[in-house]
Amino acid sequence: MSTNTTRTEESTRRRLQAQLDGIETQLRLEGQIAPVGVAGDFLDVAQGIEQQELAHLVASRLAERARRLRTALTRLDDGEYGVCTECGDAIPARRLRALVDARTCVGCQEQLERIGSRD
Repeated sequence: MSTNTTRTEESTRRRLQAQLDGIETQLRLEGQIAPVGVAGDFLDVAQGIEQQELAHLVASRLAERARRLRTALTRLDDGEYGVCTECGDAIPARRLRALVDARTCVGCQEQLERIGSRD
């Protein structure tokens, strides 16, 4: 393995891990949200419930992002990072810079989205 490849992998690993660490910190903070109290007027309770539901949605999205980043780290360890899971071609570096956890090339992702929109 060349020194350039090793440096690139190390840089990618640092980016992935930094993003994952940040998300895990956010998830810990989201877990500190106080439960909705049942006291107070209707609007206060409704606002509290709405805030709690929003916090759960945010936590769910963060957890999904963390899962994708962990998968990308595993793919990096396995030598599969940057390879499209659909067609096996290399994912362009520009796409990986924009979406560090990308698993598909643009063409395959577009095709998956077209198929998904038919459901």
